[in-house]
Amino acid sequence: MSLKVGVIGLGPMGGNIAGNLLKKGFDVVGYDIKPECMDALDELGLERAESATDVAAKADILACSLPNAAALQDVLEDVLKHPNPGQIMLECSTLEVADKLAAHEKFASGGKILLDAPISGTPPMLVNMVASIYVSGDKAAYDKCVPMLEGFTATNFYCGEVGNGTRMKLCANYLVHVHVVAAAECLVMGQKAGLDPDLIQSVLIKGAGGSKMLEVRGAMMAKSDYREGGGTMFDVFEKDASIITEHAANVRAPIELYVSARQKLNSAIALGLGHLDTSAVCKSIELSAGIDRDLVE
Repeated sequence: MSLKVGVIGLGPMGGNIAGNLLKKGFDVVGYDIKPECMDALDELGLERAESATDVAAKADILACSLPNAAALQDVLEDVLKHPNPGQIMLECSTLEVADKLAAHEKFASGGKILLDAPISGTPPMLVNMVASIYVSGDKAAYDKCVPMLEGFTATNFYCGEVGNGTRMKLCANYLVHVHVVAAAECLVMGQKAGLDPDLIQSVLIKGAGGSKMLEVRGAMMAKSDYREGGGTMFDVFEKDASIITEHAANVRAPIELYVSARQKLNSAIALGLGHLDTSAVCKSIELSAGIDRDLVE
């Protein structure tokens, strides 16, 4: 590929962004503060950078996926140390709208373009090329990035002015959390009625009530196997749930259904399931209904 892509932050999301691009033949340079994250991409041909500044010096287009706003601020400072007017960065993290707007302004002050571009999908969905990305900001910059976006996502959407990508992602995460809980309650209701959980999940995903969460996390619920996620997914849920709740308050949107789902997920954490994938909310609901299936460990 003619454009060289720089990826900063090579964790569960950024690592899969880089991995997918490398598999598609893109020239990728990457950096993470944890050397082992770069090690994992050596066999795919990742060019290792020494810092975020080094990535900015070597790449045409940048992408970053970071855990919080503080990490983003540090990356922006480092990237802006290398002058490259017009350089584009896709900011793929899930943060507050205000954080994305502030980052956009800071990047613009250095003559660069930040696109607010959060990803909708789990790390396995990303690695399997079934995730989506919601891009907002400069339209010409988005158009330039489309070939790259097609290299690591199934679908990409231009959502308008900067900040709209995050606004759309918060709507998506609202549905993710509600649908996870809905899938869990459905599987429990079916079991209480004498149906096999594998049968429930395999049948319902094909009908009008099917959802991506019933398909992806429902499969984990059916098998009582919640190990996927490596102990991080409930952490991500807690961060995102706080952002969604605050965002809804700011725009004065009613979210009663979301609040109920959030409480169910919090109950799973309280039961000591927080080290598992968020689909473990099914185990919490099962216990409340008198079902105690063994966990796959």
